[in-house]
Amino acid sequence: MVDIPFSSSAEAKAAVNALIPDNVNFPKGLSMKIFSKGATLAIQLTGKNVPALTILNTLDEVLEHISISKKVMAG
Repeated sequence: MVDIPFSSSAEAKAAVNALIPDNVNFPKGLSMKIFSKGATLAIQLTGKNVPALTILNTLDEVLEHISISKKVMAG
């Protein structure tokens, strides 16, 4: 699980909502849960018979989207 801090719970929830459309078309055996816990966004990737590189590439893409959403929220 990866936890990413935000300035507020509202920002963390907004980031979760922004990422929901990205939570589709995963490789077979790979799943992702994204949720907020207070001012923290949590990502849980689970893979069964999935190459580690596929998991890392997916996480990298999600983290890039989170980085963009944080920049947009900062103004």
